[in-house]
Amino acid sequence: MKVLAALLLFMWPVAAQNQFDQFKRDLKGAEGELRISDLGAEIIESGRIVWRSGTVHAPARTISAGAQEVAGESINWWFQPTSLTIEIPAKRLGLIVSANSKSLTEAARLAEDGNILRSSIALAFFRDIATLGTLDRDEPIDHALVALYFGQRDASAALVHQALDKFPALESTPDVTLLYLFAQLGLPETEASATAVIREHPSLPTAWFYYGQYLENSKRYREAAACFEQITMHQPPWHNWTVAAAKKELRMLQ
Repeated sequence: MKVLAALLLFMWPVAAQNQFDQFKRDLKGAEGELRISDLGAEIIESGRIVWRSGTVHAPARTISAGAQEVAGESINWWFQPTSLTIEIPAKRLGLIVSANSKSLTEAARLAEDGNILRSSIALAFFRDIATLGTLDRDEPIDHALVALYFGQRDASAALVHQALDKFPALESTPDVTLLYLFAQLGLPETEASATAVIREHPSLPTAWFYYGQYLENSKRYREAAACFEQITMHQPPWHNWTVAAAKKELRMLQ
């Protein structure tokens, strides 16, 4: 029994180092994909920095914040355009990353849609360090979002089709960022996605806006106008970036 305990104590730091090595490789891949040249990261456990790569410029947590559940764990997160902080309270684990590019948070659409699983860096942290599962369905979607962010529409569409071939249920998942991705690429799966998202979140203005854009691009102008009117005529009024955007689209449709 003592031998087994000693062996486990010996193996734990080796396993932890392997996790850090894998995370470092994934960060390097994300750095290239997001076109970041100075990505810095710190992993914090029980209030202590246990791993660091590069230089982290940690901001105050006052710009924007979110909370959601990932693989049964409550996740808290904060971000500014060039930094991201994640905490998993039950595991006493945290991650702080910063960069010289807004692509760190903009590619994942954190400000618009608020889903931390759309950040490829967050996904690597959950998988490699927090061991929250493989999250296989999310990885190709995150890569597709990055490709679209940089204007690589064909590459983005190819990644989406690969994901749909492997996980066909994605098209009917109530995920507003998926709806955005399908709509921007003009995919027929937008219909099923919009139905699922709006059924689950009928008071989500971004869902109506993304679907309205798809309908407008499909020359279904009357239906598009109805979507935009859902935003502009909602009572009580929505205070969201989509209100001004929807008014602009309606003027163009007149």
